[in-house]
Amino acid sequence: METMTTIARIGWPKKLAVRLRTACTTKLLPLLLLLFALSASGQSTPNAAVKASGSGSASSASKDKPFVNNLGMKFAPVPGTKVLFSVWDVRVRDYEAYAAASAGVDNSWKTPGFEQGPTHPVVKVSWDDAEAFCEWLTKQERQAGLISENQSYRLPTDAEWSMAVGLAEEGGGTPSDKNMKIKEVYPWGSQWPPPSGAGNYYSSLKVDSYEYTSPVGSFKANRYGLYDMGGNVWQWCKDFYDGQSGSRVLRGASWSYYYPDYVLSSYRGTYAPGKRQSHVGFRCALVVGSSP
Repeated sequence: METMTTIARIGWPKKLAVRLRTACTTKLLPLLLLLFALSASGQSTPNAAVKASGSGSASSASKDKPFVNNLGMKFAPVPGTKVLFSVWDVRVRDYEAYAAASAGVDNSWKTPGFEQGPTHPVVKVSWDDAEAFCEWLTKQERQAGLISENQSYRLPTDAEWSMAVGLAEEGGGTPSDKNMKIKEVYPWGSQWPPPSGAGNYYSSLKVDSYEYTSPVGSFKANRYGLYDMGGNVWQWCKDFYDGQSGSRVLRGASWSYYYPDYVLSSYRGTYAPGKRQSHVGFRCALVVGSSP
């Protein structure tokens, strides 16, 4: 055996070598065989446990110390809400992990029509796809012990999204009622045309160098530490556009938009929940208090 050959090379006493050989044969070898058998059958080894790779507590997250989950997604609080917002859109790498672990996931996200890297926002995902991702992530994070049974991931509501982009005084009504009601306020401020680096918008605005999607976090974060609240990809929200049924709300504009009204912070887009487009992605919210 290799163990005894090694012992002979370093010149250990023969009596000690015999004892070691006996110990290896009678104690270590059976354990190794057991571990091999368990591995081959796909079972866990004794006392094995799933290790969570996230950091921090969701209940104590802050802008400077966001909660980090198992996928490396970061979540920060937004004043006026009872949720944490993901600081960026769901990335290709995040969605890839979900698709690999789940059966029946639509593959449209794999063919956006242009090249994407793992840190680009996933696109060509429907509202239904986004909801399924949130449900899967909730289950995974609860099993890993990173969030409690009272905490869950979901899409942000239209009202929460407004708070996160800096529109605190929109008033009541449905998303349709509030659409474009606040004029000349954009995610970057009130300046038009937008300044260089304002976000990833259509090339005619000349504010960025990206033709299609850009890696998340490529531009300056807003006051709450959130990236791409304007541009890059449209973001699904939880609500119906008319407040009752039919199409769902989209916020934030994308790399393919440039018209002033469409990039307003108060603008609402709308699509049927099964629609998949190369300029549409989503952002998760983590409910840490009572869901509104």
